Amino acid sequence: MPVKSLDRRARMTRQILKESLIELMKDKPIHEISIKKICETADINRSTFYHHYESQFELFEDILNDIGKDIFEMVKAHCTSPNWMQPILEDALTYIEDRRETFLVILSENSGFSVGEKLTQYVERFVNTTSEDSSEIAKYCAQFATAGMTSVVWQWLKEEKRMPAKELAKIITNLLGPSLGRFTLFPQ
Repeated sequence: MPVKSLDRRARMTRQILKESLIELMKDKPIHEISIKKICETADINRSTFYHHYESQFELFEDILNDIGKDIFEMVKAHCTSPNWMQPILEDALTYIEDRRETFLVILSENSGFSVGEKLTQYVERFVNTTSEDSSEIAKYCAQFATAGMTSVVWQWLKEEKRMPAKELAKIITNLLGPSLGRFTLFPQ
């Protein structure tokens, strides 16, 4: 139920619902989590939940959309730079690390969503192919990049003693440079 402008109380309620769902998804797949359990965890009434969302899946989709908006802003901030990949990755990895628990859940099998597929579609939106490159090549490069990044980020987040985000960004840039580095970005 998209709402154009939410008041402060509605935003807070949605945030509490999002945090409650993420907390529950640490132990259970999303399809096993009831609206009743989300409401108990959030300490809100079911009617309040249904005022904001139709299902736990719509709530989870809203979490992913929030993350997408934040990452879009990072892409916009660096997309005109000729060496765009590393600054975007540094910002994104810092953002991910700051929200480690949320991303551990999102990237886990408990999400029940094809996060890799969503990430691939997201990367494809920003890859600008040149006349020599077809959109088919961009699609495969996006798939390769997101599958690799998702796996590397998942492993990195699980480690208690992680290398700094900046260092991991350099590694990913070196690995993905040949597949994505030749493309330019354009925010859509």
